[in-house]
Amino acid sequence: MRLGIYCDSGINGGHEEMLKRLMQVLASSARIDTLHIFVPTTNAVLYRHVSALAGDNAKVRAVALPFTSESFRGNRLTLVRTIRSMAATLRELELTKLIVAQGTIVSGLAGLLAGRHARVPTVSYLPLVDDPPVGAGMIGKAKWIIKRVLYRVPREFVTLNEHLQDKLSRLAPHARSMILENFVDDRFSGSGLTKHAARSALGLPDDGTTIIAHIGRINFYQKRQDFLMGAIERNPEAFKHALVLIVGEGPDASRLAAMVEASPILSSCVRLVGPQSDVLPYIVASDTLVLPSAFEGVPLVMIEAVLAERPIVVSRVCGLDSYMPDALLFPRDDTNAFIERIFAAPNFPMGALASDFRRRFSREVFEAQAQKVIATAPSEPDAFDLTSTLT
Repeated sequence: MRLGIYCDSGINGGHEEMLKRLMQVLASSARIDTLHIFVPTTNAVLYRHVSALAGDNAKVRAVALPFTSESFRGNRLTLVRTIRSMAATLRELELTKLIVAQGTIVSGLAGLLAGRHARVPTVSYLPLVDDPPVGAGMIGKAKWIIKRVLYRVPREFVTLNEHLQDKLSRLAPHARSMILENFVDDRFSGSGLTKHAARSALGLPDDGTTIIAHIGRINFYQKRQDFLMGAIERNPEAFKHALVLIVGEGPDASRLAAMVEASPILSSCVRLVGPQSDVLPYIVASDTLVLPSAFEGVPLVMIEAVLAERPIVVSRVCGLDSYMPDALLFPRDDTNAFIERIFAAPNFPMGALASDFRRRFSREVFEAQAQKVIATAPSEPDAFDLTSTLT
């Protein structure tokens, strides 16, 4: 089998981390003869990973992309040209299947449409699934119509759970969908690092201060660090003896920094840590982690926290209630419930949940599920009018 993986993301977040793990598994599969991985050179972390994988494995070919999906915004002509160029490349490679990493159905668009244009069976890997807009204007409705069309382009979907699989089956009833759950490094459940040692190493107080951590990309639209800041400002007494760590980077980092600097309440209890290559010490050092997201797939930090037996309070969105108990969930816009869960969470017994997660999100389970991704290719796609789709 000649397999391709396409990712034109300019960032290196949780989605890309999962893609790296899939690459590792597929590179070791005896069913694959060659694995062509297309990644942007400007995504230095991801490109470095793929280049190292190619250096260690003769069947892997690293293919440099001179663009990212972000570079196509507002430039449909460039997008069309790129799709046609990519389609020509895919025909030359005679791929059995192309896996396109999609954070949403409109990301990775050049690879998705190039695969269909070249009649290469195309798999959409882990796209978040939108809901129809409620009360949207004409522009919002027009965007939804386009998305509805794009959901019908892939021949297969690889998604994270039954909740997302059910939504995809309604949007793309003729496509096959498979579940491939995340897996997490064993060190999160096997670390000997103690809370005291972690706090000491990180220079954090170990005097009874409640330490709360938000770990993830700083993006108000999805991760809602601004919701967390608003909750703190409306409940200053609750956070009087707490320290809130914000670990990560992202497009709203400067806005968050300005927000904290402008507020005496936030300045007294919020610390912006920035991106970290290893988040394990921050998880272990925390009493509670928080994830008040507007939408999610299956966030890695949620799994990592549970494996390390640290409670994480998450918003009740996108089927996350199938993973987490009620005591660690809150209605996404209920600030009072959010605050209540944060300070009650350290008393929640994590042992049984952690044990369940160790089984569910093990490397062995992931590798077994990943074999379905490279199963017999679906039928060849029909002819596809590229120009009418984009105009």
